[in-house]
Amino acid sequence: MMYAKRDFTHRPVRTGALTLLITAVVICLAVLAVLALATAQADLAMAEKSLSGLQKQAQIESAGQGKLAELDAALKNGGSLPDGVLQSQDGTIEAEVSVEDSTLQIVLQPQDPQEQDQAAYRITAWRITSQWTPDQSLDLWNGM
Repeated sequence: MMYAKRDFTHRPVRTGALTLLITAVVICLAVLAVLALATAQADLAMAEKSLSGLQKQAQIESAGQGKLAELDAALKNGGSLPDGVLQSQDGTIEAEVSVEDSTLQIVLQPQDPQEQDQAAYRITAWRITSQWTPDQSLDLWNGM
């Protein structure tokens, strides 16, 4: 069998449209990768800030539990209250614990003595407050 030369000729491949399509896909993937990286960095910053806040809260809660143990021991032993603790005319006891820029306010209300616990009280307030300073790093439009 003899084949003619024209039987083996093929048409040239047109790569213009395919090249444009692949270039557009690569650009889209690169943009998505940059956005994913930026989102991951923002998530990391937010997680670190949240962790810092939780650590501060745990520190002040721990200090508050220590202060409450001191108050409990003083009430059970009938001794004097620790320094910085205020007792009002109706018997309400107020104490504050400060750690860094946070303050924990503890308010105890005395209860009728029970057989098991002669120095019974009820915790009526356990409030954590902290100083807030606004972020002034951005120059925002104030509407004027």
